[in-house]
Amino acid sequence: MFLWSDKSADVLIFLTPEIFAMRLFLLASILAVASYVCAHGADERPATTEELITRNRGIEARNLAARKCASAIAEFEAQRMAKRDRLMKRQTPTTTAPAPHYTSIQNSTCVLHPETIEGPYYIRNEYIRTDLRERQTGVSLVLDVGVINSRTCQPFRNAFVELWASNATGLYGGYPTGQPTHIKTDTFLRGGYFTNDAGIVEITTIYPGYYQGRTAHIHAMVHSNWKSGANGTLLSGQGNVNHIGQFFFDETWNDRVYATSPYNLNRQPRTLNTQDWILWGAGSGAYINLQYLSGSSLTGGLLGYITVVVDGNANYRIQNANSL
Repeated sequence: MFLWSDKSADVLIFLTPEIFAMRLFLLASILAVASYVCAHGADERPATTEELITRNRGIEARNLAARKCASAIAEFEAQRMAKRDRLMKRQTPTTTAPAPHYTSIQNSTCVLHPETIEGPYYIRNEYIRTDLRERQTGVSLVLDVGVINSRTCQPFRNAFVELWASNATGLYGGYPTGQPTHIKTDTFLRGGYFTNDAGIVEITTIYPGYYQGRTAHIHAMVHSNWKSGANGTLLSGQGNVNHIGQFFFDETWNDRVYATSPYNLNRQPRTLNTQDWILWGAGSGAYINLQYLSGSSLTGGLLGYITVVVDGNANYRIQNANSL
């Protein structure tokens, strides 16, 4: 139990360790945004201080709400482990919506996935698809993303999970020089698809590279009440944005991947997990759980799993105006 001094009310408040940690995280958010300077360049400009703090302020209540689903998630875990060996035999990604490798949401801790900044490399109205790779080379990464609505502690059905990340040498599609010069033609490693009735979606991409100021990460956005265009794209501003976050990887996996080609052609200074201020705020709930997709080498690709707990009633603002 911790003491928190509320000077405005001139009282001392007793806080649980979880809520105390969240208060510290909110303070860290303020300090991180305030201390964001040119050492990070223009790679990841933060959202406004007010918006980032507002989004994270709701985490305390949602964390408490998410606790209610612990028993249901434990049941999902047991189901997944029982079927894992059989399901892992079908490992061929397709361009149509594949059946997820896991049949239920995996998260034994039920910790809310934190909100992070959108960053400057988002592009609106990307393609609705399950395979984002196009012609990009690198270690194939099949991501099973489970989404839980913290309002109900139930799987979030028919939510659109959108991902975007840099390629093996640290460049984003549409931003070959760090500026949006090829938005209409460079769509690689961008897009997403809808969660099924179990709240899970499977998306194929590649393990992302790194660039100066940032460790390996994948951006994520969760939409509901979405609308699509006639050209097969998501209309980014037409629904609700329930979550803006980033996924990260254990440094041991980064080391393995970055020793291989074409990642080892990247000449940008590498930033480690311990040096990435956005990861500091995101915490352990933002790490992807990885395993080899086939065999015991990277040549067969990787299977990653992460559970995202979001506020089903939230509607955040997309900052970037660039569109496909």
